[in-house]
Amino acid sequence: MARHPRFIVLTFLVIILAKAPAHAEKLASIIIDDVGNHLEYGQDVIGLPATLTIAILPRTVYAKTLARLAAKNNKEVMLHLPMQSVEHHQHSPGTLDLHMTRKEFNEQLRLNLNSVPYIRGVNNHMGSLLTRHPGHMTWLMDELSRRGGLYFIDSKTTNKSIADRIAMEYKVPNLSRDFFLDPDHEEATLRRQFDRFIQKVNRRGFALAIAHPYPKTIAFLKAHLNELSEQGITLIPASELVRTADQLSKKRENQHVACTGTPCSRL
Repeated sequence: MARHPRFIVLTFLVIILAKAPAHAEKLASIIIDDVGNHLEYGQDVIGLPATLTIAILPRTVYAKTLARLAAKNNKEVMLHLPMQSVEHHQHSPGTLDLHMTRKEFNEQLRLNLNSVPYIRGVNNHMGSLLTRHPGHMTWLMDELSRRGGLYFIDSKTTNKSIADRIAMEYKVPNLSRDFFLDPDHEEATLRRQFDRFIQKVNRRGFALAIAHPYPKTIAFLKAHLNELSEQGITLIPASELVRTADQLSKKRENQHVACTGTPCSRL
């Protein structure tokens, strides 16, 4: 009895999908923002037995103390760089402002970069206004590229941010936040966001989340971080995730087949 062509195609697809490899590695990073103003909360989150990345606000009371403690505990340190937001929130010390000249901007940026030891990268604190402005993001990425070795994480406080695009133009290694784990203080929200985070890693192979040193968040992470290893997910520093994501992106580009021939001339 002859097989219908559609049956043959479907059978072929089933075989291919069955043989398709799962992600060889499942990788994740969690950045803890807003560290520096509160010693106890900073110590608690640094003390968690996990490979977390600690983002420290510049020119805060405990910035240097907590950066040194994080480094001593093998936690990667980032600068949590304050930027102007759309809402008129009270500015944190060192905030980069839309009305700054380039000279003022660069002077403030350099003071911020030098105020926290051991930094490997930078992410934005607030910045829903500044991250959408190409001029200021150009100034930022130009300085980061001159420093060399620093990566940038776009916290995505607005869907209008162009920070990641400008970072790529200046060849600054970069990645964007996938989830905030604690957009509010409800435990149900933490549970939901953490589950979404795990699902993203399982589906894509990697994901990046941001959380904050709130007591409920610290307690939740202490109780549930082991779920990552149970799912076969390895928690790594943000710098390693940036590098991994970049390698995956280049691999996809190399797999791209260029369009050739007469029909392509119309694209």
